[in-house]
Amino acid sequence: MIISAEMGGNAGEMSIITKTALRQCLIVAAGFVVMIVLMKMPLFPFRIELYWIAYGFFLILLLLTRAFGAANGAYAWIRLPGNFTIQPSEFAKAYIILFGAKMLGKDRKEDNIKYLKQFLIAAAVYFVIILIYQKDLGSAVVLFGITFIIVMIPPYKEFTDFHMWMLIVLAGGLLAIGLMLSPPVTNFLMKHSGNYMIGRFLAAANPFMFQYDIGYHLIIGLVSFATGGWFGLGYGQSIHKYMNFPNPSNDFILPVIVEEMGVVLGLMPILVLYGIIFYRLIKHSLKTTKTTCKMICVGTVAYLAIHFVLNVGGVSGLVPLTGVPLLLISSGGSSLWAVMMAFGLCENEIINYTKELEACE
Repeated sequence: MIISAEMGGNAGEMSIITKTALRQCLIVAAGFVVMIVLMKMPLFPFRIELYWIAYGFFLILLLLTRAFGAANGAYAWIRLPGNFTIQPSEFAKAYIILFGAKMLGKDRKEDNIKYLKQFLIAAAVYFVIILIYQKDLGSAVVLFGITFIIVMIPPYKEFTDFHMWMLIVLAGGLLAIGLMLSPPVTNFLMKHSGNYMIGRFLAAANPFMFQYDIGYHLIIGLVSFATGGWFGLGYGQSIHKYMNFPNPSNDFILPVIVEEMGVVLGLMPILVLYGIIFYRLIKHSLKTTKTTCKMICVGTVAYLAIHFVLNVGGVSGLVPLTGVPLLLISSGGSSLWAVMMAFGLCENEIINYTKELEACE
């Protein structure tokens, strides 16, 4: 599907098939290597200082992006020779899961609150850099969601009051988003705001009011869904991928899939496969008594699920477009490598926990 979608972005140039296939195969192979390395290596025997060094490394990468200019309004990429790019925020999302498990995964009694504050400050620094410095709303929302979920997991009594305040903040944030999508607020913003992020909220509320502007791509996506129907037009037969889709193989790959393969052969298999991954990870998180394993498994579920909601909701008009890829489906090396890193962390914890159970038996 990536090959088919890339054809739309390259005006049917046939040589793109070979280039895209080779590039994506290399990306997948490298991702498997990363996953296997993380699956085999010990994760938590290292001192906390080493984790802070890794945190600083990703922080530097996040700061370097500004030197490479903007793309689609965001300064989120580091450009390398050979037309390769790296998106450090994707790796920051995966790393924050491991970092949180290291900081909060062991019951230290008197030190729990201290480590919680340190972790929240560290996550907040990433969040502010991604949102304000890089201007990448989608990645910032994903990072916030992952942090929120994993902080809710440790069952320490010292966290009880903090968990309550977090739920209040979440409810307030959801209420604010609902108000922004309401007609009175969108009408007010339409008259008084020219911010492109606000424009995405307006387009989500009613894309047909901006059909020649910020709502154009969303409308093309909706038409692609409708055109595909239940069984699609056939592989490679999408019409709308040639109509100025932004990133047809990345952010907007789902409309291309549904237009060509339909709901039955395109969308449903994706939902089933995602469901299997969620089920397996949640099952292991419920079976284990290790807080670190719970945090890594549930954090990975949050990582995948938030990306899924933002991508699918964005291209279907249910939520504002945020520009995040559909993990494991969209093209791109950074997002695939990052999610494979998260899978490697999950496998590592699950294997170690299984070995401990077998040893006890």
